[in-house]
Amino acid sequence: MTRIFSSLLCLTAVLLGTGCSKKDNAGPGDGGWQASGNIYYDWAEGMGLAVTYRVDLGSGVRSKALGYNGDRHAWDISRDGSIMVQSLEDPNDYDGEVYRIINPQSGETLSEFRKRNSEVSNFTQPQLSPDKSRIAVPPVSDRGLLVMDLQGRLLKEVVTIGGKRVNGSIAWMPDNSIVCVAGSTVYRLNNQYTWGDVVTQMNFNDWNHLAASHDGQRLAFAGGKHIWMMNADGSNRVQVTTSNEEEGYPVFSPDGKYLLVGTNYDGEGNAIQNWELTIIPADGQQYNVTDGADKRVVQLKVKGSDMLQENCNDLMTWR
Repeated sequence: MTRIFSSLLCLTAVLLGTGCSKKDNAGPGDGGWQASGNIYYDWAEGMGLAVTYRVDLGSGVRSKALGYNGDRHAWDISRDGSIMVQSLEDPNDYDGEVYRIINPQSGETLSEFRKRNSEVSNFTQPQLSPDKSRIAVPPVSDRGLLVMDLQGRLLKEVVTIGGKRVNGSIAWMPDNSIVCVAGSTVYRLNNQYTWGDVVTQMNFNDWNHLAASHDGQRLAFAGGKHIWMMNADGSNRVQVTTSNEEEGYPVFSPDGKYLLVGTNYDGEGNAIQNWELTIIPADGQQYNVTDGADKRVVQLKVKGSDMLQENCNDLMTWR
């Protein structure tokens, strides 16, 4: 990873495709590049209190999207950035959770409800549908995949598909259908969540973090310590990262042109999670994300940070 954005001026210029020379700041595609939107990510600062940062890729400015809250378990933000859902500890029920929907610009609470109880696993990660009408909750040890409306009414719980328990990560598709996993099979549920078509069979001992492009045409996932991409029907599966370390947690840019990935990845199963924020083109080519190996790979670095590269230790997304 040879190009680090060392100043706000250069970061902004490269993201806008102007200003800094190709030699000084090569980006995806071996030259100036354009990326838009906001990257949100969790990172522990100061005394180890985790906050959620937002980097505006148009200006290069980093700000806090969410301050520290010891009761917060997870969050998601709508694709248009207008609402954010958070899962929080229920102060009145040790085994319960509260879902709070806020305006991320003002911080105003728009609605709040108690999620249907899970007696074993009360740390859940709600995900907003593309049209902001529904919330999906990935399966936990004692509950299946939950789909509810924004008032908390349960619309559907999918526990098994084809006799196999639903497990692992999920991804919304543009028509409010959901891509999910049962055993080693990836399925696409219809938008009523009553049946599912097989997308592909996975042949990895360890894989996770299924993600979908916003147009629903492609999927990405982490498998065998690297990032892979395929068409939404499971065809044309290709490995798109390589290194001497591990990569994880792929996230598509809103326009589908890039992938945000975690490099030097210490994720699930590690006592302390930590990875670096790296961007590659989502063009099906393979990129070596080892430090100094490929000038087409972009490290995320912003002014005002002491980090050589921005790090994450929990959730991240691109809106």
